[in-house]
Amino acid sequence: VATPLFQEVPGSGSPSVKKPKGQRFVVKNIYADFKRHNLGPNFWERTWDGTLTKELMTEPLWGVGTTAPYGHDGRSIDLWSVIMRHGGEAQDARDRFARLPEVKQGQVIDFLQTLVLFPPDDTASNLNPGDSQSHNFPQYEHGNIALPALFNDPSDLE
Repeated sequence: VATPLFQEVPGSGSPSVKKPKGQRFVVKNIYADFKRHNLGPNFWERTWDGTLTKELMTEPLWGVGTTAPYGHDGRSIDLWSVIMRHGGEAQDARDRFARLPEVKQGQVIDFLQTLVLFPPDDTASNLNPGDSQSHNFPQYEHGNIALPALFNDPSDLE
């Protein structure tokens, strides 16, 4: 029997708005401040009403090693490109990266590429994993992830 980890937020009017039932916790190595930043005109976007969105929420870097394309808009095809695209509040950090020798830039990129949530070669992440011991299974003998078990509470009918 699954133990519910979340509960409805009272007064939210939506069963999908939840808060943790347990104590506070820390997520390590998320590499984000979850604040809004102006990253300069290379990231600005025009909205449906013609206004410019200039501030964007910092995305966590965990998983960045397997989530190309990059940037909130997907316009950067690799990590080097998205770093070099930064401006605005991130201009100084971008310039420091640009001044690094090529070898050091490569080391930064190599580190970022280690930030994966699930290594793709070792994880079966299809939604209906089937029998992990079947020879036809995508990751034979590697086990599987039952994604609904991670994210759904069977006693919570939304």
